[in-house]
Amino acid sequence: MAGITPLSHGSLKIKGMDPNEAKSFIGYVPQNSQINWNFPLSVKQVVEMGLITKNTFNPFSNRKNDAIVEDSLNKVGLIEKISENINNLSGGQLQRVLLARTLTQGADILLLDEAFSAVDIGAEDDLMKLINNIKQDGKTILIATHDINNVEKKFDEVLCLNRHCCAFGDPSEVLTEDVIQEMYGSHTQILKEHTPGNHGNHNGN
Repeated sequence: MAGITPLSHGSLKIKGMDPNEAKSFIGYVPQNSQINWNFPLSVKQVVEMGLITKNTFNPFSNRKNDAIVEDSLNKVGLIEKISENINNLSGGQLQRVLLARTLTQGADILLLDEAFSAVDIGAEDDLMKLINNIKQDGKTILIATHDINNVEKKFDEVLCLNRHCCAFGDPSEVLTEDVIQEMYGSHTQILKEHTPGNHGNHNGN
């Protein structure tokens, strides 16, 4: 959907367009773990990156862009950290910085990849409140996650995937024992070759 990985087969349309043509409608928030945070950047500089396009000459030090950045940071509750070095932030704060960077784009559809990884329960609750507030602005939000705890409370709909669509719909209806087994496999399948001192065909390697 983000136009990063080409389709292996089939087709995908976003507002009637191919993903590469619809990039202006898509905001992508990658996993924290996929980003090198060792650069000496401020929160403001990271959020400003959401304003860069292939036609951008200089997105920085622009009053109009400053207002967009500040508005985005206000929405995620981090305006007081605008000058802070990103290396001084917690995992939850880093995730909110990435969310603010995406908000600067003004995208209608937000894709969040493992939004709750590397954050504690308190930060996860704060993120969900932010996400729900953004949803109230008319945004469509899709979150990829391996954690199915409290899915019924968090999400309106769930799409269960394991190389194919296992189920789609209201979480309270589609997250059955059979669907969960189809996604993750049963414990008996995982452990059937494991006995004390024997870790299966690969012997634990």
